[in-house]
Amino acid sequence: MTRRFSQIARMLMVVALVVTATAIVVASAKGTANYKSKKGPITVTFKHAYLVKQPQIGGGPTMRRVVLAVEDVSAALKACKTSMCTDGGIGDGMTVDFDAGPRLNYWFVANDQLIQYSGTLDPSSAKLTTDTPTRLAGTLKFDASGSGGATVDVTFDATLVLEVTK
Repeated sequence: MTRRFSQIARMLMVVALVVTATAIVVASAKGTANYKSKKGPITVTFKHAYLVKQPQIGGGPTMRRVVLAVEDVSAALKACKTSMCTDGGIGDGMTVDFDAGPRLNYWFVANDQLIQYSGTLDPSSAKLTTDTPTRLAGTLKFDASGSGGATVDVTFDATLVLEVTK
């Protein structure tokens, strides 16, 4: 009986380790946004990715927002109750809105939001490897430097952390 219990305990530990390792991989981002400011180049290195569901401004179907951040903003997102805070208060990073229309809307910020740039992207800028209601993963690559924006190349894996209805 002791040996059987020991085998079961080892199997449970292996399962726990696999689940933990999977959780570490999910909700991550790796890549950069490069922005040419008047004072010199700025690089934002993304580390975290989160998926948020929220209503569109002015009504319409629910949209999915990927929040790409340098700092961990999961606590701010989990505390959010309305669509007014679904960016997690990022100071350096960007948001990308999926399902909000024929193009992807995005907002880029750097230097604790002293630099802000927003625009739209052709949906082909995002190459998704996972596209489910609770998870978006893939790459986002575009160059908006010609219009004063950033050049972005990031791989992300974002799981749903927040769903707001107002």
